[in-house]
Amino acid sequence: MKADVRLYLVTGPVGRGNRLEHVVEEAIRGGVTMIQIRDKRATDDELLASTRRIQAIAGPAGVAVIINDNVAVAKCAGASGVHVGTSDSAPKAARRELGVAASIGWSINDLSQIDAVDAVAASDYLAASPVWPTRSKTDTTHPFGLDGVRALRRRMPPNLSLVAIGGIGPANAYDVIAAGADGIAVVSAICAAPDPFRSASELRAIVDEALDARGSLS
Repeated sequence: MKADVRLYLVTGPVGRGNRLEHVVEEAIRGGVTMIQIRDKRATDDELLASTRRIQAIAGPAGVAVIINDNVAVAKCAGASGVHVGTSDSAPKAARRELGVAASIGWSINDLSQIDAVDAVAASDYLAASPVWPTRSKTDTTHPFGLDGVRALRRRMPPNLSLVAIGGIGPANAYDVIAAGADGIAVVSAICAAPDPFRSASELRAIVDEALDARGSLS
């Protein structure tokens, strides 16, 4: 399955009394289009087991599951691909390991990184990270803001999707799509929500509305 980045769930800590599998199930029902499994503290075996549990839920729904950074686990699990950052495996190396059908995402932390031709060419989508500060990931670089998202979109190849991540929720999701993102990636906005289905439904409706409006203006 190739990447559909409109509403992209990155896994993280879930609300008290909840289970990740339940959150994923409800989020998919609410309109999540893609899932990235991210757990920096997990062993490879733990990550593989978690991936297979999520795939059992997401696969029948046609939702792609990719792994954060760990190419070996992605290959072993038969995941749809990987997402890597500038300090992780290079997109070109991930593509070589996983093949042409894999979905490869690459985080851009600074506008100058768009000049890394090989990395961009090996990617299916780029992620502006972070757009705004976020408590879900504190080791981030200077935020892009909406102006940075616009600038990145202008310099990107038109065939690549752009995902916005970092500090995104219902109050600003529309604006970041209007600025040029093709989708939003969220962690706590769904994982930590009291009602993941409702949160996903609200975000998906906002994204779809913004994409429709942008399409009518182009």
